[in-house]
Amino acid sequence: MTRGRIVLGAALVVAVLVVLGVISVVDRPTPPGPGTTATSDTTATTATPADPVAAARAAVPRRQPDDPLALGRVDAPLVVAEWGDFQCPFCRLFATDTEPALLDRYVATGKVRLEWHDYAYLGPESVLGARAARAAGRQGKFWPFHDVLYREQPRENSGAVTEASLSAQAQRLRLDVTRFRADLADPAIARAVAEDQAAGTRIGVTGVPSFVIGDQLIFGAQPTATFEQAIDGALARAR
Repeated sequence: MTRGRIVLGAALVVAVLVVLGVISVVDRPTPPGPGTTATSDTTATTATPADPVAAARAAVPRRQPDDPLALGRVDAPLVVAEWGDFQCPFCRLFATDTEPALLDRYVATGKVRLEWHDYAYLGPESVLGARAARAAGRQGKFWPFHDVLYREQPRENSGAVTEASLSAQAQRLRLDVTRFRADLADPAIARAVAEDQAAGTRIGVTGVPSFVIGDQLIFGAQPTATFEQAIDGALARAR
């Protein structure tokens, strides 16, 4: 009986040693081959998948010539992308108090290109305003319409933003109102508004205003100095 136990124990020891030997062979690092870099404790490939959110932010700049939703040189060293809602009071604060200084310091000097994106999530009047601004953009008046919508911003979801009120604003800006109304109803514009919001969600936008500046996502109507610091840093890295 004792001899049988000894034999069984020896067999178990041998089996364990065999398993450990197999594991050590499987876990042994392979020599670096083409496209890999050996380190002291691991093997890393140069084809490591990028962070999908970081990759989506890097792909944000459109840099399309004659883009009606952009201000600044198409080849400016840096693109600042804004996601906004025309009903948002904080977006209004940025547009009226902060944006003019940034346009003077960075866009007018050729350092930055500003590109607008819709994040019309506060209600149907947000979507209607976004569509109207894009309709005005087809006549080269996106930014004047953008400014009017913020300057005359009514209380959120008060019923004040209607096709009639938007058409009246278009008329004051000397747009072709018949064409404006046709473009306002164009499903392609509605799709573009929805696609902008989906793109914002993919990069982490959850509220407005939000900005992609280089590889940073900045939330809110921050002080001007916050934007200047982010822009100056991104410009320095872009050199």
